[in-house]
Amino acid sequence: MLGAVRTLCKGAAKREQASRTVALQMRGIAATRFMSGSPNLVIEKNATTKIATLRMANGPVNSLGRPFIEELTAALKELESDTSVNGLILTSGCKKVFSAGLDLQEIIKPEPENVRAFWFAMQELWLTLYGSPLATVAAVNGAAPAAGCLLAMSCDYRVMAPDYVIGLNETRFGLVAPTWFVDLTVNTIGHRQAEKLLFPGTLIMSQEALKVGMVDEVVPLENVEATALERCAAAFKGVDMQARHETKCSIRGAAMDRLRTNREADLQWFVDFAMNPVTQNHLSRYMEALKAKPKK
Repeated sequence: MLGAVRTLCKGAAKREQASRTVALQMRGIAATRFMSGSPNLVIEKNATTKIATLRMANGPVNSLGRPFIEELTAALKELESDTSVNGLILTSGCKKVFSAGLDLQEIIKPEPENVRAFWFAMQELWLTLYGSPLATVAAVNGAAPAAGCLLAMSCDYRVMAPDYVIGLNETRFGLVAPTWFVDLTVNTIGHRQAEKLLFPGTLIMSQEALKVGMVDEVVPLENVEATALERCAAAFKGVDMQARHETKCSIRGAAMDRLRTNREADLQWFVDFAMNPVTQNHLSRYMEALKAKPKK
């Protein structure tokens, strides 16, 4: 069943690709080049706009397991090295979900070395995206709980569809948001709002996320990607990209340096936390509760 859902998700993404290419050609815009180094990602680069779209297609919900995390990071680094690309749209090819966050199967009854490799990959993805030299915009076209929210907040700008949830809900299933999750949240919405949402692990709707500054715009679903493209183009128009990146690093550098400096300690903390029997019990109960939910 899961394989069938993945196939549907990727098939839908390919059909959307084709329709976008035709639309571009009809408007006289240089056709987008499509490349895909992974079946879980669809990458589109437009030579005219200098914007690349990175579409997650790891069906059914873009769970962040280690292989997919590493694929995302590699794709980001490849796009950053491409001098024809100035901007990036991060979005989803799966209906109703931007990303459901970490794949908890990675840390249920795991081997310590596997947990360590998983968390190292997640650290690397965040450092790459949050400090990217590209102008980054998240086109949040579905739910974005937990690490899905982290991906969105790590971009420079966020456009979200209405009536979807977003937020860091780790405390709901027995996890603790690491310091760099917290730093990112505080940098995005402020200290007090971060406390009010992180302590109870609250997921909020798009409209509330706009009020607290977790997203920058809420637009109809069919306009999310177009709006993101407009905002991305505006973000580097008339701007020196090197100066823009150095400014980004100046603002975000303290949070990134905190992780880089304490990376080994953060890895060991996560391994110890994930291997703790209490944590394992919380995770097992949470996964059982998910399985017991009626299928929609």
